[in-house]
Amino acid sequence: MAPEGLASGAFSRTKRFALPKSSFENRTMEIAKTLSRRRIPDRRQIEWMIGILITVAAVYLHWVNFRSAGALWRDEAGVVRIATLPTLPEMWSNLGHESCPILFPALLHTWSSLVGSSDTAFRVFGFVVGLLLLGAVWLNGWLFHRSAPLVALSLLALNASVVRWADSLRAYGLASVLMLLALATGWRFARKSKLKWLLLASLVAVISVQCLFQNSFLLLAVCAAAAAVRVRRRDFKNALIALTIGMPAAVSLLPYGAMIRGAQGWSVLSQIGFVPPLIWTNLSLALAPTLGWLRWIWIALAVFAIARCVIHIFPDAVEDDADAAAFFAGTALIAGLIAFFVFLWVAKMPTQVWYFLPLTTFTAVCIDAAVANWPGHWQFWRCALAILALVSLPGARELAMYRQTNMDLVAKLLRERADARDLIIVHPWTFGVSFDRQYSGGPAPWTTIPPLTDHRFHRYDLLKAKMVLENPAQPVFDQVAATLRAGNRVWLVGDIPLSQTPSPQIQPAPNNPWGWLDDPYSDVWGAQVGYFIAMHATHGDVVPVLSSNPVSPLENVQVAVVGGWQDSSSVPTDSKDKISTQK
Repeated sequence: MAPEGLASGAFSRTKRFALPKSSFENRTMEIAKTLSRRRIPDRRQIEWMIGILITVAAVYLHWVNFRSAGALWRDEAGVVRIATLPTLPEMWSNLGHESCPILFPALLHTWSSLVGSSDTAFRVFGFVVGLLLLGAVWLNGWLFHRSAPLVALSLLALNASVVRWADSLRAYGLASVLMLLALATGWRFARKSKLKWLLLASLVAVISVQCLFQNSFLLLAVCAAAAAVRVRRRDFKNALIALTIGMPAAVSLLPYGAMIRGAQGWSVLSQIGFVPPLIWTNLSLALAPTLGWLRWIWIALAVFAIARCVIHIFPDAVEDDADAAAFFAGTALIAGLIAFFVFLWVAKMPTQVWYFLPLTTFTAVCIDAAVANWPGHWQFWRCALAILALVSLPGARELAMYRQTNMDLVAKLLRERADARDLIIVHPWTFGVSFDRQYSGGPAPWTTIPPLTDHRFHRYDLLKAKMVLENPAQPVFDQVAATLRAGNRVWLVGDIPLSQTPSPQIQPAPNNPWGWLDDPYSDVWGAQVGYFIAMHATHGDVVPVLSSNPVSPLENVQVAVVGGWQDSSSVPTDSKDKISTQK
């Protein structure tokens, strides 16, 4: 007979391992849940680490851009000159010559008062805006899905167009930041229709449209998305309230009515209509400036986000908080794309890459919110996308190292080498805005083709008045002749083609095939002056403008100098060829 203690021990071991089936299953489920809880933080930690890595790389790109961008180019110089006018009424009266409401110039005015008005001081402002844009992307990621916004960071953070134009001294970067805040606060009201979120969303909406007129179209998309979420929940009262988020913003734009009507008198000089090939080219550069195939990833992800939104249109679709966020973001994306392209249709302006900055940032964040947790069984694709985005870092760094302009180098050269009796001709006339800022106090007189009385910012109204004249370039001919006859030099800044081929003769505007469009007139005037110089100057040289960094093609200015005088009837052919070749 076995000892009592041994029997008792065997019995206790039997009791310990022979658990009832239901208890065994419960214990197994608890272990599985524990392991599951451990796996989720692991994935989230990986996403946060990758998101932080991309953000650090993005901050580095913004720093490279800050160090490399250099002087303000003509568009930046124009808005800065308006912003630094002595009084607020003077600033307000000249806003029609810029494409943004009062907020951005007012902030620049305050910044210049506190920090300074040098180009470097303003570049610091742009650098801060670039960092705020990264912060706004992270904020939206947290408010929409409480995780790192890997998709949005993958599309935006290392995008050279985003870095360059968000940091540029135009309203588009700050407008993108404010538009993302409007998107976030609109979502908070759609999620929980409380008065505090309604008031905050309305306030942000007002600030957003006061930074950039185009934001009003994207704001309309935010209101529509918030209303759609409430309709989906059968909350029709708050759906109507959601549509009123943008009403204070709309009212805040009413004071600009007279200003906009006045600007329409000269905006016709730039209107070319809705041109899909040009829109596609600039949109592609906005989406993927370094690796062209990335634009197709943008498009695929946008379709992916819209598809998830469409799923929740059906009445029997089950909705949780993540699904509601996806539905809101997808609806905002659809409405935003439609509204923005309607704006381009109405404006008829030639698009530029930076025009698409608010749209691209808005789109990227909407995509990120829509696909943050979808598909549920395979979510590491976002990490793969983020790692793939790092491939664009070398190309983005190369573009971030470009100077915005070399006009400061040109101005320095002319201050050192031009004489007070020389003449400087800047062409096209738009280059006069940056030249006016950089050459201030220079010894030689200067003019554009045609001469304008104000080059502080883009005075299309003054240009239009010149376009109706019979020969608006004649004063420049007279100045050139007087300077060369006196034995002095004429400096040519920009693009004045020296050619022995007679320039075409045109009628005053709008009696030409291109109507009021200003660029063809400017090209003809430049050719007329170039022909006059080629026929009368006896010698000329191209003056190199040296830069340690490559210069943006938007304002990479060339310089030439000509001298001597001869009557056109006695000009030898080889002399004309020599001048033309050297230019």
